[in-house]
Amino acid sequence: MRQSADGIIGMEEGKAAGGGTGAPSRRRLLLASSAAGLLPLMRRWLGLRRGAVVGFVPNASFAEHYGFANRMTAPWWRLRGLDVRVVDLDGRRSRICSLLRGCDLLYLCGGNSFHLMRCLRAVGVAPLIRELVDSGVPYVGESAGAVVAAPDIDYIAPMDARREPATTLRARRRPAAPTPGLGLTDVHVVPHVGGRMLGAAADEILHMHAGDAGYLPLRNDEALLAEGGRMRRLATGSAAARLL
Repeated sequence: MRQSADGIIGMEEGKAAGGGTGAPSRRRLLLASSAAGLLPLMRRWLGLRRGAVVGFVPNASFAEHYGFANRMTAPWWRLRGLDVRVVDLDGRRSRICSLLRGCDLLYLCGGNSFHLMRCLRAVGVAPLIRELVDSGVPYVGESAGAVVAAPDIDYIAPMDARREPATTLRARRRPAAPTPGLGLTDVHVVPHVGGRMLGAAADEILHMHAGDAGYLPLRNDEALLAEGGRMRRLATGSAAARLL
């Protein structure tokens, strides 16, 4: 991996910024550690306009004690002129699919990556999300939302507890199976590098995968824009995010 002076990250051969081998060039992803300072980047780089319909998927936040803070992004963005529609994955599949199809942008908020992926699989909307992103609908992932864009998410275990569903006393707990992600990009975002809350876990992940260009560190005041097979590192300029 190499980064130019203008923030463009060059990936090794075989590593695609916007998706797997042969991934459609229409994919546009904005991956971040924090929602703070993200809205101006969404407007500038993704063309988000006032009144745009944002599909806000909150489920990752339900598994963490700090999740309320993640969910507060939705009302804040409504005050900023966006039509934010909460898409709770704990519901009827037909309604969830209808909501997702009516969005100008998909936003998966932060929280627990394993819980989020479990919810996406349970309701069966992962293929639909890939279809929408392939058709040009921008995908914005915050923390857990950025992690699940990868081909697999087991690498995030030092940061996120798996919290598998409870088993009965008689049932034998099986070894954790590999956990696939949405596969929207071939890279693995490591969020919260240098952060006060989760920086130590981020450092552990980077140490485990040292030398592998497919693991990209991301500070709380940064975002990664993947578009047209290239990835660009952007600064959010958020002082609040730097305090996390």
